Amino acid sequence: MKWQKLPRWARDTISVVGAMAVLLVIYDAFFAKHVNWVLVPIQIVVALLAVGVWSYFSYRSQQKRKLAEQQKAEAAKQRQEKRAAEKAAGAKMAAATREKNLARNQAHQQRRHD
Repeated sequence: MKWQKLPRWARDTISVVGAMAVLLVIYDAFFAKHVNWVLVPIQIVVALLAVGVWSYFSYRSQQKRKLAEQQKAEAAKQRQEKRAAEKAAGAKMAAATREKNLARNQAHQQRRHD
């Protein structure tokens, strides 16, 4: 099995538990007085399960959070674009109204002077 093909949470789990297993064996071999060597593989398997479950749910939670942040950023960008379009449309309408009022005022002034 290729190491890079594993999901990141699995690679992290294996590397952490591998380091913990090495430290456990070193401690049991050199420092512990009465070692029950039957329990060592069981402890490693339990650590793999515990750390694996935690790591899986942690990475899944991070992915959901990143997706939510992306969606939030896209929504903010769309709102900003919509506001800019509304502002441009408002400016265009204001310019048209200004032109219409100016033409009306000029026509009114010309009729008054005649």
